[in-house]
Amino acid sequence: MNGSLPVESPIGGFFWTWIVPVLLFGIALTATWLLYRMFSKQKQD
Repeated sequence: MNGSLPVESPIGGFFWTWIVPVLLFGIALTATWLLYRMFSKQKQD
C-alpha cells in the first residue's frame, strides 16, 4: 500500500513553472523598489 497514486500534478507545465514564478518575482521586485524610493526620499532628522 506504499505505492504512489497515478495522478498528475494539478499545477504543472510551462505556465506554472516559468510564467507564474517570473510574475511573482517581478511583483516583489517592483514593490521593493517602490518602497526603497519612498523611504529614501524622506528627510534625515
